[in-house]
This record gives sequence, structure tokens and C-alpha cells, in this order.
Amino acid sequence: MMDRASFRRACFEAARGMGARVEVPTLPGTSSFHAVTITGRGHSHVVLCHAHLPVVAFTDTLPVSGRPLSGFVDPPTWVAGFEAVGLRPLPVDELSTPMSRVDVSELTKVELDEIRYWRPDALSDLLFNWWD
Repeated sequence: MMDRASFRRACFEAARGMGARVEVPTLPGTSSFHAVTITGRGHSHVVLCHAHLPVVAFTDTLPVSGRPLSGFVDPPTWVAGFEAVGLRPLPVDELSTPMSRVDVSELTKVELDEIRYWRPDALSDLLFNWWD
């Protein structure tokens, strides 16, 4: 399980370093991720942290319950705080990897059943979803 407190500390450190503010949106329902919005210098990034794996992704759009996430962007220049707490920022090209190229050999039967049921298109759909 990913430590939500470490994730939020990294968000606040990143925001402090660039004079930005942090908002924690309320995500209704069940999701496989935590989300924080960092706003500063005329731009907002939504930072997504997987609930179980030490990875983060960045998007320009707030998650909408039940809908696939979109608007992924490459990690911004201020990601060092996430790396310092052991979180790996994922670039868009990795998030866009088609499921046909994702290695799922270490997943459990339950996880593989979920993949067959939900049919994610890309790694981003598998990692950041509402069906976990």
C-alpha cells in the first residue's frame, strides 16, 4: 500500500518550492489512486498517485468519477520531491503503452479477471481507474 501521507508531503513540498497551492479534491466512489491539484504560475497539474504502487502521473484535467482519466502530461520539472520519497513519475509515452504490450505475468487471477472484464486500452487505464 502506498503511503498517502508521504505522497501529500511531496505535493506540499513541490508546491512550496514554486509558490503554488495544493488542493485535495474529494473523489467519490472507489478508485485505484489518490489525487492532488497543484496550482501556481497560471497553471494547474493534477497529480495522481497509485494507491498500491510507487508511481505518480500528471494530468491537466480533474478526474471525473467513473470516466477514464485523460489529459496526461509528462512530469513537470518539479518532480524531485516525489522521487525523493520513492515515487516514480510516469511519462506520457509509458502511460500510453497499449495493453497488448503490458507485462501482466505477475498479476493475480483476480487482477487478470478485472482486466478481462474492464478491458483497459492502455497502461494508464490499468493503473488509474475507478474499478479497483
